[in-house]
Parts: sequence; structure tokens; C-alpha cells
Amino acid sequence: MAGWLQRPPAPPLDACVTRLWTSARPAGLPHAREWNLPTGLADLVVPLDRTALRRFQGADDVHGHWLAGGVLQGPMLAPTLRDTASASIVVGVQFRPGGLPALLGLPADALAGRTVALDDLWPGWAAALRTRVDAAGALHDPAARLRCLEQALLAACLQPAVPDPLVAWALPRLQAGAAVGALQRQAGLSPTTFIRRMRAACGLAPAELRALQRLQAALCAGHAGLAWAEVAADCGYADQAHLGREFRRLTGHTPGQVRRLGTAWPSHLACT
Repeated sequence: MAGWLQRPPAPPLDACVTRLWTSARPAGLPHAREWNLPTGLADLVVPLDRTALRRFQGADDVHGHWLAGGVLQGPMLAPTLRDTASASIVVGVQFRPGGLPALLGLPADALAGRTVALDDLWPGWAAALRTRVDAAGALHDPAARLRCLEQALLAACLQPAVPDPLVAWALPRLQAGAAVGALQRQAGLSPTTFIRRMRAACGLAPAELRALQRLQAALCAGHAGLAWAEVAADCGYADQAHLGREFRRLTGHTPGQVRRLGTAWPSHLACT
């Protein structure tokens, strides 16, 4: 992607944020809209060359709606559709699992499946960030844009909390294929408490998180050119038919469509 730069944040943000990123697109893409496939993570995106971002409810929504200040997108179980029709300069934050409530004090489960305008959550924060970028002469300097974003986050969140340690313990075990019930028992928690704590921290239930971990691994493998039967075997699906059902359920597309509509990023598809 043109003008793309990403890096991990400095402490103490690194406990809650996996990466800060920025992109500058000098013109619209050949496809005017693009699907972002679900990752299970929360994201914050702020436009620097305008005051709002446009999102669409679905492929049939030709007009879309504008979100003032930018967006905070909670963990999703379905794809979202964004505007790629024009030039843009944006900065973004991708939160670690459990990082959203720890850094911003917002319950992840209350934001799951939602895309919220930043101006509705924190009136004036996005405008102050744009002012900071302008004052630093950073609009056309990717590294400087990220410094401004990091400073704005630190100023807004003086003392980030520590994410629930259950998340860091459970997620790699889920990814390795551990059964949810077995993890709950190993954690010494009741089923209700285990699921409640994972939802509060990550916005999704453990089984949903595992499905998205597997989906992301499959998307990356497919993007690298592996045959779908091989992807299914390598990523823990019962067979290729199982992979196809999960793709349709979580992305709204078949594996063949994912490959045909693919972009430079495994989790982004052209909407044509």
C-alpha cells in the first residue's frame, strides 16, 4: 500500500496495542470499496486529510454513512466495507486482545460488532490530533505521523491498565487447538466466568476467537498461493468443505472469491 508504515508502540502503550500504522494513498484504488475481513481485534482509524470516514452497511449500500472524526471498530465476526474511492491520509491503532478495555476503559463486549464515530466517543480528540500533526508539519511524513499519534494516545491515557492475564494465557492455547472446556478447567474457572472474562477483555467468546485465529491463518496461507485443500489441512479445518463453510460464514465469500478479489493484504478484498 502506498505510503504505508507500521511499528509497535513504546511502553506503556505496547501492553495494549499491537501496532501503530499509517498510510497515504495518492489516489483512489481501482475498486471504489474494499472489504475488511474480521480479525477479532479492535481498531481505531483517524483521517488526517478530512474530518470523517465513510463506511457502508453492505454491498447494496451505495451511499454509505460518514463517521465524524474517524472510527473505533470493535471486534467483528463479519466483514466491514470501507471507502477506497479517493486519496487519503490516515493513521490507525490495532489493539491487542484485551487491550481495548485496558487502555481506554471501554468494555470490549459492548463494542463487539460495532463501528462507532470517534467524535461520539471522545469529542475533539481526532481534531486535536489533526492539529498536532499540522503543527509538527507531519502530514506528509509517515514516521512523524506515528509519533503524533503515539503522543496523542499517551496524553489521553496517562496510566493504561494491564490487560486481563487470562487472555495472554488462553489465546495461544486456543490457537494450538485446545478445547475451550479444557482451558476453562485448567484456568480453575467456571464456564460462565471463563467466557465472561474473555468476552469482557476481547469482545468475543473463546470459540469465536479461535474461529477467527484459524480464518486469519487460512487467509495468509491462501494469499501465499497454497492450494485450498492444503490450507484446510494445515490450519485445522476438518476438510476443504469445512474451510469453505467457515469462509462463507465469516467473510461472506467463498475461497475462490477470496482469491479472485484479493488485494495486497490477505484480510482485504476488492468489492466489485
